[in-house]
Amino acid sequence: MKIETIIINQLTIHEHHLDIIYGVDNFNFSTKVFYHDVSFSLLTTKYSETVINQIAAYIAFFEGMKLCSLFPKYYDISIIAEHLSDSALELFANIYQGVFAQHWYENNVTEYIGPEIVYPGVSLRASNPIYLAQDNSTVLAGCGGGKDSIVALKMLEEANLPFASIQYSHSIYGKADFQHNLISEVLEYVNPVKKHQISIYDDFIDYPLLGLYFPKNSGITVPETPVSIFECLPIMLNEGYRYLSLAHEKSANRGNFFWEKLGKEVNHQWGKSHEAEKLLNDFIQNNILANFTYFSILQPIYDFRIFKNLSQYPEVLPKIHSCNIKKPWCKKCPKCAYVWLGLMAAFEPQSVNVVFEKNLFDDEDLIPIFRQMLGLAKHTPFECIGEVDESRLAMKKCLEKGLSGKALNIFKQEILSDHSINWQEIEQKYDRVYITEHAIPDWIFSKIKEQL
Repeated sequence: MKIETIIINQLTIHEHHLDIIYGVDNFNFSTKVFYHDVSFSLLTTKYSETVINQIAAYIAFFEGMKLCSLFPKYYDISIIAEHLSDSALELFANIYQGVFAQHWYENNVTEYIGPEIVYPGVSLRASNPIYLAQDNSTVLAGCGGGKDSIVALKMLEEANLPFASIQYSHSIYGKADFQHNLISEVLEYVNPVKKHQISIYDDFIDYPLLGLYFPKNSGITVPETPVSIFECLPIMLNEGYRYLSLAHEKSANRGNFFWEKLGKEVNHQWGKSHEAEKLLNDFIQNNILANFTYFSILQPIYDFRIFKNLSQYPEVLPKIHSCNIKKPWCKKCPKCAYVWLGLMAAFEPQSVNVVFEKNLFDDEDLIPIFRQMLGLAKHTPFECIGEVDESRLAMKKCLEKGLSGKALNIFKQEILSDHSINWQEIEQKYDRVYITEHAIPDWIFSKIKEQL
């Protein structure tokens, strides 16, 4: 079954949420984005209807990218085109090609570069960014409830930098209240000046569409990080926050492998990369909010160092969660295996065992995943995890602690036996702070660099 056109049929701005209706040929789907403490009528009064329509249009535009998982020929944005700047199409193409390289690989697609974006009879607008009405230097900091989030928030707190938290739930991860409650338990260990929530309900992801109508399609790809940046903008307008910080580590810049068929790198984490960060920041500054800054506070360091920093806060260990399958931990996926490996390397093993209650090194189902992590397969797992040498270094640390298991035996036999590996050089790479390779504002970096 081939899809000809995806289309934005309707965008409605309600008092506290956006309601977007998409068409996929003869199918219809909705995405609802709820803001727990934003009034769009008040925002419209504070700024203008034009500004609010513009931001809502960008959210609808990029939320629609997930429908490109069906390889449509056209994406009709006529209903919102008048609110988009003429450079929005280039940003869409760049994000699509970065995020969807994995989807192309999984479906063995090499002749498709994305849909043709159409808006017959409508003209795009010229770039005309506004300025936030307030000059609030409080950092709006993302919290997803994982290790990176709490390390980033602790860093801001210990540097005496005021921050507000932003958390969001998505129907792809289950019930909204359950997700928000889990994240709220992590936030109990820090003191944000304010807590914000976004809840996203998406029936395109909920429905069994692919299995029934597109059984050969590998699945739905969502540009989750890029679109979430736009979804934070109403909160920034409401509060006057100028700085948006997420907790994306340096490991996100390295792809899973180079796909020669396409002649490009496949990177599951591209949306979190420094490249994507710069594209989004520059676009928003030039087209929407001139005094806006988006950056990752963990961009100067790798996962190996993040786990070490996390070990300073053993009290948070029972509350953090990173699994994308079954929160807090399914204990069967690459994310669970990788986080468990990093925790075992950095913490007292018994404190990790209390949370996971099993030795994942001995789980037969995880052996192929550990092999991928160690560089013993075609590519690393398609998940938000660190580089091959990071996993190897963590396993070496586990062995030095006297830990055991089948995956560690594989590591000893196939990796540690290679005496040409320079372990000191590897550890120096992953345990240092990279001073210049980030976009953290100088005044913030000067205050947090000691915490990195």
